[in-house]
Amino acid sequence: MASSNRPLRVYLCDLTHDTVVLVSDTIPINVGFIAAYAKKHHGDAIDVRLFKYPQSVIDAIKQAPPDVIALSNYSWNSNLSERIAGYAKELRPDTLTVQGGTNFPHKQEHQTGYLLARPNTDLHVELEGEQAFSGLLSTLLAGPERGSKALDGREIPGCVYILPESRRSAKPVLVHGPRPERLRCLDDIPSPYLNGMLEHFFDGRLTPFLETNRGCPFLCTFCHTGSGYFNKINMFSLERVKEEIAYIAPRAAKHGIVNLHIADTNFAMYPRDREICEMLVKTQKDLGWPRQIMATTGKNAKERVIDITQIMGNTFSVNMSVQSMDETVLKNIKRDNIKIDHYVEVNKSLNEAGRATKGELIIGLPGETRESFVRGMRQIIEAGVSSVCTYSLMLLHGTYFKDPEYRDKFEIKGKYRIVPLNFGDYAGERVFDVEESGIANKDMSFDDYLWIRGLALMVEVMHNSRPFHELFKQASARSGITLFDFILRLYGDLGNAPPKVRELVKGFMDETRGELWDNEQDLTAHYRKEENYRKLATGEVGGNVIYKYKAMSLAFGAEAWIDYLASHCRAIASESKAGPEAETEIALLAAFTKNKLAGLLDAAGDVAPRSLETRYDLIAWKQAPLGTPLSAFLGEKPVVYDFFYTKEQLATRADQFTRYGTHANALSKIVTRVSNVESLFRKIVPRGQRDGDAAKEAVDQFTRYTLSN
Repeated sequence: MASSNRPLRVYLCDLTHDTVVLVSDTIPINVGFIAAYAKKHHGDAIDVRLFKYPQSVIDAIKQAPPDVIALSNYSWNSNLSERIAGYAKELRPDTLTVQGGTNFPHKQEHQTGYLLARPNTDLHVELEGEQAFSGLLSTLLAGPERGSKALDGREIPGCVYILPESRRSAKPVLVHGPRPERLRCLDDIPSPYLNGMLEHFFDGRLTPFLETNRGCPFLCTFCHTGSGYFNKINMFSLERVKEEIAYIAPRAAKHGIVNLHIADTNFAMYPRDREICEMLVKTQKDLGWPRQIMATTGKNAKERVIDITQIMGNTFSVNMSVQSMDETVLKNIKRDNIKIDHYVEVNKSLNEAGRATKGELIIGLPGETRESFVRGMRQIIEAGVSSVCTYSLMLLHGTYFKDPEYRDKFEIKGKYRIVPLNFGDYAGERVFDVEESGIANKDMSFDDYLWIRGLALMVEVMHNSRPFHELFKQASARSGITLFDFILRLYGDLGNAPPKVRELVKGFMDETRGELWDNEQDLTAHYRKEENYRKLATGEVGGNVIYKYKAMSLAFGAEAWIDYLASHCRAIASESKAGPEAETEIALLAAFTKNKLAGLLDAAGDVAPRSLETRYDLIAWKQAPLGTPLSAFLGEKPVVYDFFYTKEQLATRADQFTRYGTHANALSKIVTRVSNVESLFRKIVPRGQRDGDAAKEAVDQFTRYTLSN
C-alpha cells in the first residue's frame, strides 16, 4: 500500500511507436484533458505526469513507480499500452493499470473476453474519460488501498473491470459501473495548454492538436462515434479556443512546426468555425503557422463548409467523405450522403476557387460489389474531386464490425495486419499493434478486394493531387476519354508499362497480400523471429503500403510514370489519327511535368530552379475547358516557364525530412501529413513574373486553372 502521506502518483500516457518513425506525432491533448480535469478536482492530493514517448515512461517507471498508470487505447497503440502496463506491474505488482479509449467493445458481453485477453490491464474507462477517471481517483484517495487492491467489487461510474480474484475462474465476474452523463459544458475541463501541462511537448517533434467540439450527429456503423452516446455536439467556448491558438502559435513557429491537427469529426460545419479559421489566418500571417491543417470537414452543410474554409485558401482541403455511392451499402451502414448533383456543384465551386477537395471510399462495406465500387469511384472522380482516398475497412472494437451478429449477417471476413509502422522493442519485449481488416463479404471476394486495391494505387499515384494532370488533359483533348477511363486503360495495360512502373505496382501487390494474416497469433509469432523483425525495422515490410508506393512513385519513379502516360497519349493520338504535331505536344507536356515534379519528396533530389521554353501558352491552355486542344495555343513568340520551390516550400520540406526522415516509410508519413501533396510541387511562373505580386498571382492562377480543368 502506498503511503497516504504523499500525493497519489499518477502517470497518464498517450504512447506512440517510434521504431521507424514517430507514428502518432500529435501533442497528447487527450490525456492532457483527463489530467487537467483530475487536477482541478483533486489538487495537491495527486501528482500527475504526462507521457508520449515509450522510453520516457519506461525510465520514469524505473525511477519512481506510479500508484496508477493510465494509458490510451487505440488500434495503433493498444498492445504497446498493454506492454507498458505489464512493465509497471513487473516493478510494482500493486500498481493500478488503466486503459481508456475507443478500442473497447460497447456491449458488456464482449467486454469480459476483451479484458481477459489483456491480463496486465486492471480496468478500462469507457467513452469520454474525464469524469470517470477523476471518480476512480476519488475512490482510491478515499480508501485504504491506492493500487489494484482497491478493485474490490464496487461499481465505479464509467469504469469496467474483472474482479481480480475471479480472473482465473471458470466464471470471471465483470464489474460494470453506470455510465456518467457526458459533460455538456466542455470548459469545465481546464485547458491543458493554458495551464502549462502540455508545455514540454513543444519539442520540435510533435504536431499541435486542437479540439473545438465533441460528438457527431451521424450514426455510421464503421465509426466509434456512430454510437448514440456521441450524437449530441458539445463545444468548448470560442474564447477558449482562440486563447489556445494564441498560445500554440508562437511555440509551434519557434520550432519550425508547420502543421496543425484538428480533432473535430465535422470541422467547419458550424457557423462559429469561421472565427476559428480567421484566428488561424491571423497566426499564419503573423507567425507563419500553420501552413498545413489536417481536419475532417463536415458531411452536411457543404455550402457553409465552403464559405468557412474559403478564408484558409490551400492551407487545408475540404474532405468530401462518402465511403460508398451505393444506396444499398449506405442503408447497411446507416449513412446518408450528400446528393450527387450537390456533390458535383460543391466540387465545381471549390475547383473554380483553386481549392483542393478530397473524397473517401472504403473497400469491403456490406453490400458493396466490385462493380458498384468502380461505379462509385467513377462518380466521385467525374464529380471533380482532386483526391480520392481509398481505405480498407477496419473491423474496430466499439463498432458494429466487431459484433458477431452483424458480421454473420453480411458474411464479413477479416484478416490481420500490423497497423502501419506500429511495432517496436520496449523494455526487452517486442510489441506489435495489429488491426483486423475486412477483406471479403458475401458480395465481394478476396480477389475483388485485391483488384480494387490495385485500382486504388493507380488512382492514388496518377490522380490524387494531380501530378500528371497535363497528360490527362492532353488525352482528353485528343479522344474525349474521361479521366477515370484513362486510369482504367493504364491499369489494364500494366504489362506494357516501363520496368520501374511494373516493379512498383508488383511491390505494392506483393506487400498487400503479404501483410495479411489469418490470426494475430501467427502474425506476431512470425515477426518475433529475428530475420522477420529485421525486415520490419528496415522498412522492407510493415508500412502503410499505398502511401509508401505513392511516395516512392513520386520521389523515385515519376519519370517512368510520365513516360507510361505519354506512351498512352501517343497511342490515343494515333487511334484518333492526329497529325505530327501531337508528338511535339506530348513531348512538351512530358518535359513540363517532369520539371514540375523534379526533386519532389527526394531529400537528395535537385531543388535548383528549372526552366522550359516553348511557343505554347500553357497558362492559357490551363484556363481553357477540358477537351480544348493544346494546338490552339501555339503562339508566335516563345515563353520561358520557370519551375522553382518557394522559401515556404523549402522550409516545409526541411521540417518534414527532419521530423520524419527520408526513407520510404518516412516519405509515406509525409504524404499523410500535408493537407494536399500538390502544395509540394514546384511553382510555375512565366519568366519575368517570379518576384512580387505578379508571381503570386501567376501561381494562384495556375493552381486555379489546374483544379478547374
